[in-house]
Formats: sequence, C-alpha cells, structure tokens
Amino acid sequence: MEQSNLYLHKFYTQLGHYPTHGISVPPTKLPALPGNKPEQIDELVAVELQHLKTHYADEEQRYVDQMLIENPIVVERRAAPTKAQNITLAATTQTRAQCQTQTAPNSRDAQRQRAESCRKSRYNNKIKKAKLRFRHKFVCSQLTESAGALDYMREVIAQAEAQLMARGFSQVALERMRQNFGVDRCGAAITTMDH
Repeated sequence: MEQSNLYLHKFYTQLGHYPTHGISVPPTKLPALPGNKPEQIDELVAVELQHLKTHYADEEQRYVDQMLIENPIVVERRAAPTKAQNITLAATTQTRAQCQTQTAPNSRDAQRQRAESCRKSRYNNKIKKAKLRFRHKFVCSQLTESAGALDYMREVIAQAEAQLMARGFSQVALERMRQNFGVDRCGAAITTMDH
C-alpha cells in the first residue's frame, strides 16, 4: 500500500513546517541530468518510488517484529477431558486395545504426531493473526499521518492561492496552474478515496 506522506517526504523536509512523524527516508542519490527528458524523469520517479516502497515494507516488518517481541504469543494447552469424557474415553480405549493389540505402538506414534502437528498449526495460526493485527495497526497509523499531511498540504495550497490572488493573479491563471500541477486531479482522487 502506498502512503502519500512517504512520497512527499522530501517536500515536507524542504518546507520545514510539517513534522515528518519519525519517518526517516534517506533520499536516494540520483544523478543530476542536464537536459532531463520526460522518459528520464519517469525513470527517476520509478526508481524513487521503488526505493520508498522498499523502505515502507522494511518499516512495516520492523514494526511487526518489534510488536511480536513486546507481545509474545501464548498458546494455551487444550483443557483436560472431564470425568464423563474420561469414562467414555476409557471404554473406547479398552475396546480398541482388545481389537488392535498388534498395532498399538504405531497408532500411539501416529496420534502423537497428529497432536504435535495440531499444536504447531494452532501456534502458526496465532502468529499469523497477530502479524496481520500488527500490520493493520501500522497501516492505520500511517494512513492517519497521511491524512494529516494531506490536510496540511491543502492548507498550504489555499494559503498560496490566497497570496497569489492578493498579489493580483487572475482566477484563470490560478486555474491553469492547478491544471498544470494536477491539484484538481489529486483532489478528485482523494475525494473518491474518502468515500
């Protein structure tokens, strides 16, 4: 899942007003090309996006691992059978023992293996559920930060437009700038995501 606050990290750090909430994405060293062509820019953007996705995945994995260490998984043993179940189990066991005296060691080994396999499966399922819960928690916190960053960016854009209007920019020029920089397109995409 892509997070906009990760993609805009360089912009936020250049602004200096908006806190980055502990996101420390070191910028990749990209060669400065004198006459950047659109293909080269697209290639550079793709490299940077890949770097950010990798960084996000690493951060997510680090968070999940830390949460698993702080909150260890406990798997309880199954409850011991009650007296009524013990009587039924003993009668069933005696009947089976009389019928299968030759295969008793093999069946007990198989039963132990099944029990061990069941324990491992329960343990692995608990770990998977915990990892999913922690990933969900991490993604939710990142989305909350992204929403805050987007609100801040909307405020910055509104302030910039107000200052430009005060300096005498026409509404047509502002609309052209919004189209050139894709502000309306981003706003429409965010609006559809909100619903």
